[in-house]
Amino acid sequence: MDRATERGPLVPVLLAGGSGTRLWPVSRAAFPKHLVELVGSESLLQTTARRVLRAAPAERVVTVAAAGQAVLVRRQLAEIDGALLRHLLLEPEPRNTAAAVGLAARHVARRIAPEAILWVCPSDHLVRMPEVLLGALERALPLAAAGRIVTFGIAPSRPETGFGWIARGEPLEVPGAFAVRRFVEKPPRAEAEAMLAAGGHDWNSGMFVMRADVLLEELSRFEPALARDLEAIEASLRGDPDGVVDAALFARLPSLPIDKAVMERSARMVVVPCDPGWSDVGSWHALWELMAKDEQGNVAVGDVALVGARDNLVKADHRLVALAGVRNLAVIETADAILVADRSDGETVKQLVASLAKVGRRETVRHAREVRPWGGFTILLERPGLEIREVEVDPSAALTLQRHGGRTEHWLVVSGRASVRLGERQLELGPGQWLEVPRGVLHRLANPGAEPLRLVEIRLGAILDESATERLADD
Repeated sequence: MDRATERGPLVPVLLAGGSGTRLWPVSRAAFPKHLVELVGSESLLQTTARRVLRAAPAERVVTVAAAGQAVLVRRQLAEIDGALLRHLLLEPEPRNTAAAVGLAARHVARRIAPEAILWVCPSDHLVRMPEVLLGALERALPLAAAGRIVTFGIAPSRPETGFGWIARGEPLEVPGAFAVRRFVEKPPRAEAEAMLAAGGHDWNSGMFVMRADVLLEELSRFEPALARDLEAIEASLRGDPDGVVDAALFARLPSLPIDKAVMERSARMVVVPCDPGWSDVGSWHALWELMAKDEQGNVAVGDVALVGARDNLVKADHRLVALAGVRNLAVIETADAILVADRSDGETVKQLVASLAKVGRRETVRHAREVRPWGGFTILLERPGLEIREVEVDPSAALTLQRHGGRTEHWLVVSGRASVRLGERQLELGPGQWLEVPRGVLHRLANPGAEPLRLVEIRLGAILDESATERLADD
């Protein structure tokens, strides 16, 4: 259903950046929480995309994502509808939401229509009752068409100090809509308790509805340098069909949230309160609150054993995880890291990840499982001079033509069929067959079949990473 055909086209804008470090070790810099299957069988990005498709067609959805996550973003969006890739904008580095929303507005004003109505949606939030949110969108559309900037206020359930709050002003002509009296950013506990008791306050959801030209006018008024730089960046995109933003231009932008840049300064702000079962899924505690629990208040996912344990969140991906006589913990097991933390203390988890990143731990950035355009691989074992991977190549996909200067490789096909160029030879391998790829020999691996190709790759040598790999154009 197209919700804005009479007022100007509705254009959902998915914000797909961020790292979600409070949800480490599942969420990582190269595989953050909006790309992870935290709740259900799809990622938060995919559930957000499905939600906005109830209001606008896929070819009008704009996604602003990190360039370093482009492979995952493209793959996940394409699983829903290939038309979702039509308006994909890729940021070379994080610059917060003012840059992302402003860039989307510039793009929409030129490519679709200046009066198009943007529905800005963070892709890492969960909405359990989307029909309630869509009802709030209906109330927001005429206000946005008239030049207002609408935010959805979430009915508060506790004196939360980690969210922004909105104080309602006078009611407006549209039932269920109010002027915004003020924003309160992450209040102290006493103030949050007072606002909750007083009523007339909402949590700031980070979702906004406004015309593209209105947002650009307000950006020009409050952040003129940012607005000028965004115009230059959008102009540079016209020659890039992949939507990759010029890195040098983007680096000039200030890192500002859209709330600080525009929303807290604009006289056009309106709030539409609603209660759509919203969660920012910002910590293991938030996830524990959302999920079904046993009689002792435990959430257990995977191979988990519990005795005398209460109110814990346990997630086991690869092995048995057992808890005895403990409570209020988050115990998260992945292939290469295990977190044991106070379930309610997401800030300390964030500090832990920062300390690990400071010393260069790979586990803060990537998983043992990595995704590539041709498929992906899982690191099974790492030792000095030895690395073992399980590799999967998608049907009809191929790796680049390459040679390794620092290692030899041995491949054992587990299932499917492999087509291999090795030097001047062309080889075909089936299940159970081995192949050695000597150091310095030009080679290419491909899957010619209709089923995934799975193989075990053993790397031997002094240089096991990609620093000594030469990739060549196809000849």
